[in-house]
Amino acid sequence: MGYMGFGMQSWVYKRRPRKPFSKRGEIPSFSPLPKYSRTFSIKPHIKENKYKYVFWGFIFFVSFVFLINISIKKFTLYSINHSNILYENSKRIDYGGFHFLIKSGKKRLLSNNILGAYSEFNLAYKINPKNDELNQLLVETLSILCTKDIEYCNKLDYHLIQKH
Repeated sequence: MGYMGFGMQSWVYKRRPRKPFSKRGEIPSFSPLPKYSRTFSIKPHIKENKYKYVFWGFIFFVSFVFLINISIKKFTLYSINHSNILYENSKRIDYGGFHFLIKSGKKRLLSNNILGAYSEFNLAYKINPKNDELNQLLVETLSILCTKDIEYCNKLDYHLIQKH
């Protein structure tokens, strides 16, 4: 058989193959098993305090509920703070983008790029439609574009109706 590892005993790999139709010998064990003898005796009954386990179970349950309650409160507080931070961050980004679009639209108006200025003002209008300066610039830009294309006249009418 050869050495197989895991503490293989030498008698295992020194054995010779058995002859056909012969009786096998006993295989020695690794260590002899102790003989088990049953002895019965009357033992006194020991009362177990079952209420002790109920008490410890109740203490464990109350502490578990207490810890869960604290964890839920901390999580909700964290969640509210996180959403407030995200909201403030998005407002700050929108504010910066809005002012960039207004400034860029004014520069395009000065360079006589009316269509480009209208696109900048339209994007700024989507961010903050309640700004009075933006609404005035949008009306002026649409009135200039209205002289060239009737489509912008319809947009100007829609914007003036929506404003009032």
